[in-house]
Amino acid sequence: MRTKNAIAICAVLAASSIGLAAPASADPTGTGCPEGFDLLPVKKIIKEYAAPGFDKAIKSEDRNEDGLLCIKILPPAVDFYDPTFFYQDNDFPVTA
Repeated sequence: MRTKNAIAICAVLAASSIGLAAPASADPTGTGCPEGFDLLPVKKIIKEYAAPGFDKAIKSEDRNEDGLLCIKILPPAVDFYDPTFFYQDNDFPVTA
């Protein structure tokens, strides 16, 4: 059980560092989600994807407090933790 929780925590923590830096050549015109991520309400992510006990961690990632996060569902790689996903706030610099 501890291994299961450790892997789940690692997956969640890794999500907070995915896509935080924009490419050097980007000309930011606003914010949104990195390529390959979907924009979903925090409540939906918690209800449909999150393991029990991770709701506070997911809610705390919504730093701009708009109730939305970027999420990327990964292919099933860990048998006991499905779905595995990355998430981050929708404050990633985007270009036009």
